[in-house]
Amino acid sequence: MLFLLMILGCAQGDYWYFRTDGVDLPVRVEGNLDSGVFLLMLHGGPQGSAAYYNWGLDTEILEDAYAMVYYDQRGQGGTHGRFDEAAYTVQQLADDNRNLVRAMYARYGDDSSIWLYGHSWGGMLGTATLLDTDAEVAGWIESAGSHDYPLNDIYSAELLIEVGEKAVTDGGEYAEEWADVIARVESIQVDGIDAEEGWPLNTIAIEASGYVEEVWPENVDEESTLYILLNDPTAVATAWWSGRGAGKLVDDSALNLSYTDRLNEITVPSLFLYGSLDFVCPPQLGRDAYERVDTDATEFVVFEDAGHSLMANYPEEYADTIINFVDIWR
Repeated sequence: MLFLLMILGCAQGDYWYFRTDGVDLPVRVEGNLDSGVFLLMLHGGPQGSAAYYNWGLDTEILEDAYAMVYYDQRGQGGTHGRFDEAAYTVQQLADDNRNLVRAMYARYGDDSSIWLYGHSWGGMLGTATLLDTDAEVAGWIESAGSHDYPLNDIYSAELLIEVGEKAVTDGGEYAEEWADVIARVESIQVDGIDAEEGWPLNTIAIEASGYVEEVWPENVDEESTLYILLNDPTAVATAWWSGRGAGKLVDDSALNLSYTDRLNEITVPSLFLYGSLDFVCPPQLGRDAYERVDTDATEFVVFEDAGHSLMANYPEEYADTIINFVDIWR
């Protein structure tokens, strides 16, 4: 027990709970608070936790440069409180982000440079926060994010079939599995997936990632998993299970969300980071956003042979890309 307390107690930072619309959200701010730059991590999911992002070489590098803000979204991770199920929507989660940004200015000063930084599902929430709230932020970093689920499905199907057909032709180790992936993808009516189908392409995309050796980072091992288990302020299994209900509620409301036609309303500096072999949120989503945002302060970067967890594939290059961009536009 003493060993565990020593591990949990060694992190330096600012830890607090933030109350918004009847829910208390745990906030962990770690890294270089003196920099005045705060990257607000919008974790993936739903039914995720910010603890999954609070580890790894990329995080160490980013925390040396800036303050990283990790918080669990409403109904997920270590959050507390009750909420109206009918009001559990992407808009509510975006409002939570706006309210947290306001609280951060009050806590750390009006001259703080606060950036939204969303991965995967966090890409949808970050885009919603920028477009459907009056949150004032210095910039936006979308990492393997989805801001348009109907289009996401189309791009996922295209990339799965493209990579799968090559794998079958090459006759590699997973040729048979890829043939099955292609058949399953082609059996889905991609244009118009409904909630009852349970996001089938997402399931297939995650499964197919296991058939591409390049996308599995060598630096993700048992020690990384142990760190997450010990460093998460909540019980990981309990948090995952309790978040399933909340995740399902927001999944259904988000299934047909599409912000592509409104991306031109985004005017803050915007960085888009994607992996070339990300079947979950394909890189074409990032290119679409890069070409549509209404700012010259934008960059689109594709990491070759990286998957959905591109920060683990290229931790140093990934972190350096963020730092170089933020340092220019902060």
